[in-house]
Amino acid sequence: MKTMKKLSALALALMMVFALTACGGGGDSKSTTAAPAADDATTAAATEANAGVDSETTAAAAKADGEPMHIALITMDQMDVHWVKLEKAAKAKVEELQAAGKNIEYEWLAPEKKDNAQQIQQIETAINNNADVIIISVNDSTACNDALQAALDKGIKLIYVDATASLEASATFATDNFAAGKIAGEEMLKYLADNEVTEGTIGLVSAQAGVQSCIDRVDGFVSAFEGSSFEMSEVQYSDGDAVKAQELTNALINDGVVAVYGANDGATTGAGNAVKEANSNDKNILCVGFDNSSSNRGLVKDGCLLAFMAQNPNVMGEKAIEAAVALLEGETLTETSVDTGVSVVTKDNVADFED
Repeated sequence: MKTMKKLSALALALMMVFALTACGGGGDSKSTTAAPAADDATTAAATEANAGVDSETTAAAAKADGEPMHIALITMDQMDVHWVKLEKAAKAKVEELQAAGKNIEYEWLAPEKKDNAQQIQQIETAINNNADVIIISVNDSTACNDALQAALDKGIKLIYVDATASLEASATFATDNFAAGKIAGEEMLKYLADNEVTEGTIGLVSAQAGVQSCIDRVDGFVSAFEGSSFEMSEVQYSDGDAVKAQELTNALINDGVVAVYGANDGATTGAGNAVKEANSNDKNILCVGFDNSSSNRGLVKDGCLLAFMAQNPNVMGEKAIEAAVALLEGETLTETSVDTGVSVVTKDNVADFED
C-alpha cells in the first residue's frame, strides 16, 4: 500500500511538471516560471487605474469637444446702462462662439437694484443651475465671499468684471478705478483753474457705501487735490438712482459747493441735472463724472456736465467670455489682470461715443 501511495505521488508530481512546461511555451528556464499571484493582482490593479485615467482624459476631452459650457454673468443691477452694455457685449461674444461651434449655455443674473442680499441669491442660483464659470461684478468686496467660496468649493471658476471681491479669481477685467478717478480729479482741477476758482468745497456723489469700484473712484478723485486749497464734502450715496442723486446735489449746492463729482452713471446724471437747474439760475457750478450713457452725453452737449470718464464695458464683457471658454477648454490664461481703460469725454469728442 505504501508503495502505491509513493507511485501516486510521483505520478502527480510528473503531471505538474508537464503542465508547467506546456504553459512555458517552449522558452528558456526563466520563461517557464509562473508569475506569483501577487504580481497578477498588481497587474490587474494597474490596468484598472489606467482605465480610470483614460476615462478622466476622455471626459475632459468631451467637455472641450462639445459638452455644454454653462456660463453665468452676474452684475450689480439691471438698470445701470453700464451693465446693460457689458451684458450686451458678453451675449454677442457668446453668440459668435456658438456660431463657431462652441456649445455654450449662458445666462444673465442681476438684482433689480444694487443689493447685497439679492446678489448673493443670484450667486446661489448660478450654483444651483450648475454653472461652470461665474463672471461677476460684486456689489461689495466682502459681502458675497461666503457664496463665492461655496461656488469655488464646487469647482466653479470665478472671473471678475469691473468690481472684485477679496477672494482670488481666475481673471479680472476691470477699470483701474483709482487711476480713472484721479484723471477725473485732474480734469476738474483744469476746469476750476479755467474759471479762476482757487478754493471751496467740492461735492462728492457716489452710488452705494461699500461698492469698491466707487470707493476707488472717489479716493482717486480726492488724491488729485492733495496740496490744494479745496475741501471735499462727505460722500453722498444715491444708490445709483439719478433722482436721488439730483436731490442730494441740490442740497450740496445749497450748502455752497463750487463743483460736484459723480462716481457712477446714476450719480453723474443726477448731479448734472441739478447743476443744469442751478446754472440756469445764474450759478456757476462745475461738474464731472463717470460712465457713458445717453443722459450723460446729453448733459455734456448742454455744457452742464463738463466731462465724464467713459469705461469700456464691451471690452470687459467680451474678454470675460473668451477667458471663461478658454478655462473650460483647459487652456492657461495669458492675461489674468487686465485694465480695460477709460477715455475722457467732453463736448469736443462726445459724438465719438454715441451708441
